[in-house]
Amino acid sequence: MLDTMRGIAVLGILLMNITGFGLPYAYDNPTVWGANSATDLAVWRVMALFFEGTMRGLFTLLFGTSALLFLQRHAARANDLRPADLYFRRTLWLIVFGLVNGYVLLWSGDVLFYYGFAGLVLFVFRDLSPQRLLILAAVFMFFQTAISAGEWLDFHETQALAQAANERRAAGEPLADGDQEAIDAYAALQAEFQPARENLEAYVANVRDSYASAFAVLRGDTWFMQSVFFFRHGIVECFGMMLLGMALLKWGVLTGASSNRTYLAMIVIGYAIGLIVNAAEVRELEGGGFSAEAMMNALLTYDLGRIPMTLGHLGLIAIICRTPWLANAARAFAAVGQMALTNYLTQSLLCLFIFTGAGLAWYGQLARHELYYVVAAIWAIQLIWSPLWLRHFRYGPAEWLWRSLTYWRLQPMRGMERRPQAALLRTDR
Repeated sequence: MLDTMRGIAVLGILLMNITGFGLPYAYDNPTVWGANSATDLAVWRVMALFFEGTMRGLFTLLFGTSALLFLQRHAARANDLRPADLYFRRTLWLIVFGLVNGYVLLWSGDVLFYYGFAGLVLFVFRDLSPQRLLILAAVFMFFQTAISAGEWLDFHETQALAQAANERRAAGEPLADGDQEAIDAYAALQAEFQPARENLEAYVANVRDSYASAFAVLRGDTWFMQSVFFFRHGIVECFGMMLLGMALLKWGVLTGASSNRTYLAMIVIGYAIGLIVNAAEVRELEGGGFSAEAMMNALLTYDLGRIPMTLGHLGLIAIICRTPWLANAARAFAAVGQMALTNYLTQSLLCLFIFTGAGLAWYGQLARHELYYVVAAIWAIQLIWSPLWLRHFRYGPAEWLWRSLTYWRLQPMRGMERRPQAALLRTDR
């Protein structure tokens, strides 16, 4: 069940990431680039209603689960510091994978860097009861919303000062101290949500020209996401979802130990709340013409929509895993999930080749809906190659490397069925 969830999450996260891979600054605002038809806008609506933030949420939740499972497995084998040593080594190497994904594969939206840093702190919560973990998760989620509310207040304060200054200027009155600064600050905020077309065209040209020119512009985005945005939003969001994952694991929700009634309740309640909130956000954004003000207003309820939707998805996946006639599909997703790190990095590698000057240079060339043809192709590749690979090998390539770096020695790679029983007993020690 955990592998199936992880497989669906790693495939699903590409639904949202693909706009970052293929379009300039159009993730939140479809009018910036790549939305020239009713089909493009309809695709944006579907993603905003059902998937925005949820696959990332599911992926993050499952990372908290795997961190706890790793610690529990090794703590059962040793009473010394070795479990902690292995855990921190494993987590620090994940940060390195995140840096490679961001600066070599040029994916500024990488989450591995986030998970690595958050995972270092996650260690201290490993022995808490599920009730306490849930309370802490709720605190972090509330704090995340409070941060968004603070940004909303700052935006409206800047907006009000700029409007007052512009009114004085229009009336022929001299500008007061700070008026020009307020006007400039508000213009900069608006430019973040709706960049100038000439700037976007220059950005697209650089990404398409060569790997070196793409690196020159994308490294700035990666730096921002792994520094300013990480400390402003990413770290708090990670803690909330990871702690929730640890609580759900201890309650048995993520291992299939809960009843069908529990999973059905997660579906009904999660989707009811999530869809109502998300639909309101869609109306706000479209009604406001995707203006900076509309975007800030929608962010106020962002977590109130995406977290229930994430839990609804989780309940649905659990029901799928329990449905006999969907067993083959569940197994295919589980194979993808067993190679989640490899498949996540492979998505970045394939999109690097497809969209940047390192390959086909399709960046900014496809309409929003056309990006999902690329998604379907990558899904097909990963759903086919993951089971085939695991027939012959025990781990995905990236999982094998991560494991070897964690234990600081080469790990056995061949499939379990080809290895002698004595080798099985030595594994993971």
